[in-house]
Amino acid sequence: MISKFILAASALVAFAHAQTIETSSASSVAASTTVSQSMPAVATAGFNAANVSSATAFAWCHAQLNTCPQICGGSASSNQCDDTAFTYSCICANGTVPDCTAFTQTLPYYMCQATYAQCINDHPNDAEGQATCATDEQCGTRNATAEALAETSAASSSAAAATSSSSSSSSATAASTGSSSATGSSASSTATAKSDAMTQHVTTGAFVAVLMAAFKLLL
Repeated sequence: MISKFILAASALVAFAHAQTIETSSASSVAASTTVSQSMPAVATAGFNAANVSSATAFAWCHAQLNTCPQICGGSASSNQCDDTAFTYSCICANGTVPDCTAFTQTLPYYMCQATYAQCINDHPNDAEGQATCATDEQCGTRNATAEALAETSAASSSAAAATSSSSSSSSATAASTGSSSATGSSASSTATAKSDAMTQHVTTGAFVAVLMAAFKLLL
């Protein structure tokens, strides 16, 4: 009874998530290879497909197909899910294979949740047995949607900061150019004034010399 309730709840969550999820172009949810699995193999070792309805399996696959592009950071070259064999394929556009077991809203995540529910149901009034269930069924916890949105927000903030920095630099350059121009203009005016004064002084001296020479001739 407990397992059926948990499976039904999982199916509803998966279906609702599949209807509202949006593919993001963020790149923070970096793909990794399947060599490193965040969810241990034992987590789904006891999975019993016979206890999962076709509607529930369909909802699981629907969520898997929507989450794969999110995990890849925007797009996938291969994105398939078989709701009868409970298998899937998720290959990112750059050719890498992401570790879907690390994320919620994926087929392995729902299979892990179902295995846990079945394990608990198989160990009624058995605290030790249920503790083993909790230890073995360590399902994925990362949220691809949240990580993608966080990356998008970070990228937008960085772009805004870069634009602001560029604007400040341009203003500083303009101010520096204006100051240099004003200084150059002032120096040029001063030099011109000194040159005019010197020319006037030379002209006056020459005129006095001519007058003295004329006066001597008269004597």
